[in-house]
Amino acid sequence: MRIGIAVDYGKYANASSLNLIAKKMFLEFGKLMNKKKTFTVTAIKYEDIGMGDVNEHFDCICVPNMGGYRFPHLRALTSKNLIIGVVGIDEVVLGEQVFKTKSEWNMTKPIIEREISKWEKHVDKIKVIHVSTNSDKEQLIKYLKVPQDKIHVISYGVDHKVFMPPTNKEKTRKKIRGKFYLLDSPYFIHISEWNWARKNIFRMLEAFEKARSDGIEQELLIVGKIDPIVHKKALTIDGVRVIGFVSEEHLVELIQGSDALILPSLHEGFGFPLVEAMACGTPIITSNVFSPPEIVGDGGLFADPYNVTDITNKIIEISRDKKLQKILSEKAYERSKKFLWKDAANKLLSLIEENTNYDSHNFSFINNQDLAAYRTIVTVCEILPSLGNVARQDLLEFNYSRIISWALEVGFKDPDVGDFLIPFKDWLVSHAELDKMPSTGNQV
Repeated sequence: MRIGIAVDYGKYANASSLNLIAKKMFLEFGKLMNKKKTFTVTAIKYEDIGMGDVNEHFDCICVPNMGGYRFPHLRALTSKNLIIGVVGIDEVVLGEQVFKTKSEWNMTKPIIEREISKWEKHVDKIKVIHVSTNSDKEQLIKYLKVPQDKIHVISYGVDHKVFMPPTNKEKTRKKIRGKFYLLDSPYFIHISEWNWARKNIFRMLEAFEKARSDGIEQELLIVGKIDPIVHKKALTIDGVRVIGFVSEEHLVELIQGSDALILPSLHEGFGFPLVEAMACGTPIITSNVFSPPEIVGDGGLFADPYNVTDITNKIIEISRDKKLQKILSEKAYERSKKFLWKDAANKLLSLIEENTNYDSHNFSFINNQDLAAYRTIVTVCEILPSLGNVARQDLLEFNYSRIISWALEVGFKDPDVGDFLIPFKDWLVSHAELDKMPSTGNQV
């Protein structure tokens, strides 16, 4: 079986959660490919689905995450077996509440209505849909009118080799605060995004301000892409520190050193910060609606995201109860073990195998691996700006030897590229060695 996986999402390619899902799913599929040798996996561009001969080369087209309510572009519907993932349709469910301004909502509302009509008209063209929580499944049924039997729940994972409990929480906290020139004191962490409306930041800030006035000792560190409006407001509140965007290494240390993650979002489709914090043994304060209760389980406290007093009380409760912190830390870590990328990939592969008709008797793994490898490195070169103009020129000249050399020398070290190349490492090494062999004079 030949599986094509979309690893970019057009103009949404910069969305970190979409990229994370694409990379981790592709990497785990690659491991399964090399183990089973009953299928190949190829990285393809989302915009290329349905164009030219792309569909002829695949028995199944998989888009791991469409990024919300948007329906696949109509060319994709010509795919023989189209399987997509959907995470978070908060704009459909909550409307104006999750938009920063009324003008943004007014601009987006017609687009949402148009996309919803596509779901109603063309959902039968999609073979199956997978979502990460039962909450999302219920929302797709209610708001997008997707038939229940077409939806399957497959939770995403967390990288437990990266996100893990600290060896010594106090030392970790002191170390990371020193890196950002902050005084050594306990703190909570909030992992944010540009859309502060969905993250419910202003209610969270109001709740934290009340908790500080009640005497809690923790500060609040805000991490992530921060809107200037939020930054300005945060500067007026005692104990709030805006860190901004940080590297993954610093993010892990900031989570490890915190007493709790505060994430009272109005809506979360899956909530990667939740599972990342739990994997670090960090307790959670989050919303009691939609997916968070399903993800966090007994690893945190839940509050009504619209009730500032409720959020305040949960902050105060976890701040003053060290025993509760310890209990929730242990439960959060244990629960995080349920979220594994290899499990997600295995379940998705089973879903694909059960819903894809293909000629297994005429499948040659070696021949199709060649095609998958060549197409994948071409796709990687096309979608990643870090490759520069040299790789693009090589593509135009069909100079694969230089691209293979780049992949081996640079690509594996690039966090944006490595996960797409690792499944083809042996192939890349063998082809690099072939290029180095002296010509016999009769090569074509």
